[in-house]
Amino acid sequence: MGKDLHYSIMRFLEKRLDEHSAAKKWERKDLDDWIMYTISRYKFNDGVRVCLSDAYKFTDFDYHNRPPFLTIGDYILVAKPEGGLMVSGHLVDAARIGVGKLGEMMGALNSKEMWRYTPPSDEELKRRRDRSRK
Repeated sequence: MGKDLHYSIMRFLEKRLDEHSAAKKWERKDLDDWIMYTISRYKFNDGVRVCLSDAYKFTDFDYHNRPPFLTIGDYILVAKPEGGLMVSGHLVDAARIGVGKLGEMMGALNSKEMWRYTPPSDEELKRRRDRSRK
């Protein structure tokens, strides 16, 4: 994790946060080795911290070595578009700190327990589209 991220990644994230219906406001804080956002949410009247990872492949090792200031309910964003992740669900459930790519994090903002969010399957998305057409 860290700050090895192109500046356009933060700009893109900030634009998405400005457009997100769950985000009331956000604030960026650059710490020594981390980029972190605090996001206030309308629906739950709370705030979550999102820490950006510069890992290309975020693994259990990275999750174990996450920033020490993250607590229950916070989220780790695997911020590089070309990045990926392979983290044990058991680790996430135990720590209750979510991890995912941008689309997953945006969906998780709508969930009280962000670490439990799973994106809808292709089949679920198709059913939703079919229902909305009727």
